[in-house]
Amino acid sequence: MEVRPLHILSVSLLLVSITTSGVSSAVCDVNIDPSRVVVRFGDPVTVNCSTTREDVLEAGWEASVSPVNEPNSKIAVWNVSSLTVWDAEPKCFINYMNEPRQCVEKLDLVIYKYPESVSLIAPEFMKIGVESNITCQVLDVAPARYLSVKLYKGDEQLGNRSFTHNSTRFPVNESIPFPVTPTRADNGAEYTCVAELQLGPGGPKLNPAKRSPPLKIPVFYKPSLLSAAEENVEVREGGSIVLNCSADGNPAPTYEWKYPKADNVQEITKDGVSTVNITRASSSNARVYECHAKNTYGVAMKNITLTVKGRSHWIGIGVLSVAVITVIVLIYRQIKA
Repeated sequence: MEVRPLHILSVSLLLVSITTSGVSSAVCDVNIDPSRVVVRFGDPVTVNCSTTREDVLEAGWEASVSPVNEPNSKIAVWNVSSLTVWDAEPKCFINYMNEPRQCVEKLDLVIYKYPESVSLIAPEFMKIGVESNITCQVLDVAPARYLSVKLYKGDEQLGNRSFTHNSTRFPVNESIPFPVTPTRADNGAEYTCVAELQLGPGGPKLNPAKRSPPLKIPVFYKPSLLSAAEENVEVREGGSIVLNCSADGNPAPTYEWKYPKADNVQEITKDGVSTVNITRASSSNARVYECHAKNTYGVAMKNITLTVKGRSHWIGIGVLSVAVITVIVLIYRQIKA
């Protein structure tokens, strides 16, 4: 009768032992090192897979390239001298004697490829204040979900586009339009497109990027005057004067003057400035001279009113001056007397 407690105690210890042994085995212990791999297409790759459990039957890698099977080993190494498939999808598996009898862990693998080319597609010209599209074209790049495409005007970033929802692993072509509404100051500006792979942890220290050749796009706009639209000028009869008209526009404006033609009037246009040269001015030259600066997109008009002062005017002033001086001298002499 005294044996029963000892029997119960030994059974209890056995159960505890079995339970403890079961706990130590009932864990999927798969360690992948490195846990995330970023590799350029065509480059070599090596990844270790291991376990700390003792009841191992075999370890290995399932993959579309260089599969591995290591019987009675706690370690399996996936080693590829040149990774040239996009859908490798390597998974480490370890088979055990006890439950769970198989554990599988998928490698976080990113295979990338620089863009084959980055270029800009743009209209031959843009019009001031009118929205146009400048398109970044990125060819043969992978994977798209890490791609960032940016448009720059000089050093100023105009737009940024990412593709985080694109899950394809294979190289893709992307065309990204960026809307641009130019101003007058944008004429002659230099645009570039930058395609960058932001690969995250395990990737290169500097994100792989490629820049398009720069592109200058002319901006067309109507002429605007570089001086006042209304001017009043004077010239002495018989004298000479030059009337100036200049405007900024793209395409460069042409000039047309409107006034009664005369033999002593000559028009000259040089270096973007148009002039009317008047020599031996007479009263017949006194009038409004209209300058029209125009291109395909509009016209700017300037009016110059010319007044010709007659010689009699200047003679009258001279006679009056002499008379005043004479009176002053006479008064002075009377005072002295």
